[in-house]
Amino acid sequence: MSSKNNILAIDTATAETVIGLNNTVISWLSNRSQSKELLPAIDKLIRAQKLTPQKLRGVVINQGPGSFTGLRVGLTVANGFGYGLNIPVVGISEFGMIRRFYPKVDLIILDAKRGELFIQHDKQAPKMIPVAKLDGMVKRGMSVYLETDLAVSLHPQLKKAGTIYLADIPRVEKLVVVLAGIKLPKKFTPVMPVYLRGANITKSSRRANPR
Repeated sequence: MSSKNNILAIDTATAETVIGLNNTVISWLSNRSQSKELLPAIDKLIRAQKLTPQKLRGVVINQGPGSFTGLRVGLTVANGFGYGLNIPVVGISEFGMIRRFYPKVDLIILDAKRGELFIQHDKQAPKMIPVAKLDGMVKRGMSVYLETDLAVSLHPQLKKAGTIYLADIPRVEKLVVVLAGIKLPKKFTPVMPVYLRGANITKSSRRANPR
């Protein structure tokens, strides 16, 4: 970032939480504690630059896909700033961040864990698929982006691809690039998360007492 535009950036899509403001971007590992850590960290960042929240011009938020709880926390905070300060909030998906680096890629493949993938073909709506379904989606000559850790496991299904981009773009770098080219809308509109997988809900093992 080369200038002070007073735009706050938030990324809580993974355990590595990243926030940025002007020429400062910081990250830390959150072990399911983003709800406790995020606001104090933002307050410290704002104060370190001798600003107040009222000086913010807008907020940029990673809207997913990613951790259900992390996205919920990040979006709640971002929309809270937007509503409370009457400033615009801009959402950009994980796929949108990657396309800032690889704008002409045909298919983006991300690891959703549990034998599943988050994918986006061109600029169609992203979706989650089982790994086994990827083979039928890769067309001859297609350019594909995927995270380096997926290379070995997906190699048999990517034989038809013309170009394969292997990368693990640091989350801090993603946020820096997004902030450098972001355009703010004129007014606040709530940003919704890209939820491709629901929350994990653990059912209680205790049985109700018979009456």
